[in-house]
Amino acid sequence: MDLTTSAGTREFLLLCLDGRRKRTATQLARVMQLQPTFADAVDQHAPELAVLRRRAEDAQMAAASAKAAADRARSEYGAALESWARASASTSTGEAR
Repeated sequence: MDLTTSAGTREFLLLCLDGRRKRTATQLARVMQLQPTFADAVDQHAPELAVLRRRAEDAQMAAASAKAAADRARSEYGAALESWARASASTSTGEAR
């Protein structure tokens, strides 16, 4: 397959979708993300798809960033919660004596 032509690139994509190992369109998009050479060929022949690819990649990066921020916040909350509980327990223990 010649990825330098639109027809060759489409032939490759159809092989990925309908070939021996069938894939859904979403699975194909994930594979393309791992294979920049193929994704770049699609971008060259279908600039409108390049826009959608970048939007998907940006959304994925934003989701990863949001998850990392949520993980940090959860960790900070957990540490503060533990600290508060231990301080309260030691104060309570001291008061009971």
